Amino acid sequence: MENFDLSVQRFDEYAAEYAQRYMDLDAYSDSIDAFCNLIPNKKPKILELGCGPGNVTRLLKTQFPEAQITALDLAPRMIAIARKQLPEVDFRVMDVRDILVLKGKFDAVMCSFCLPFLSKADAQKLIADCGEKLNRGGVIYISTMEGNESDAGFEKTSFSKCSEIYFNYHTKEDLQQALIASGFEINRLKLQEYPEPDGRKTIDIIFVGKK
Repeated sequence: MENFDLSVQRFDEYAAEYAQRYMDLDAYSDSIDAFCNLIPNKKPKILELGCGPGNVTRLLKTQFPEAQITALDLAPRMIAIARKQLPEVDFRVMDVRDILVLKGKFDAVMCSFCLPFLSKADAQKLIADCGEKLNRGGVIYISTMEGNESDAGFEKTSFSKCSEIYFNYHTKEDLQQALIASGFEINRLKLQEYPEPDGRKTIDIIFVGKK
């Protein structure tokens, strides 16, 4: 089984635990607000990648009650939890690497901590695909963990008990280059520490860009 598929399996297995652990978005509220403030209208079409149990989706729907949101995740149990919370949202069990098959374009793309489960090549392609799916003036939000490709590997998490999940790491330089190459102007770049349960600290990278 590939690392990506194993990660999806783990997220599906521990969907309820993940939903409990990560519903609080206070640490990222300023960056998400910056993203929302750039969205060009009050009834936007928003594409969310790696939506999980709908934690970010709920916030987006609060900010934009009339938004048309299409939210994707490959873990069926994550989608089931999200649908119970927000039945009016178009949640789909779908691979984010296939977004070019979606019809139409969007005003905004939310990609919150989806890239840790994609290789460097897949992450760069996803950013390019987001550029293709966004309308002119559209906005993108990307958050991930900073590090080198060589840092990738299996790690224990605070929600998956003894089961390990494979994490990829990305550098801010690689992501910045991919965004610029895909036609984005970077409006916000933030690095912030995230304390892990074992005492380690990871660095989160957050980009907000506009096409």
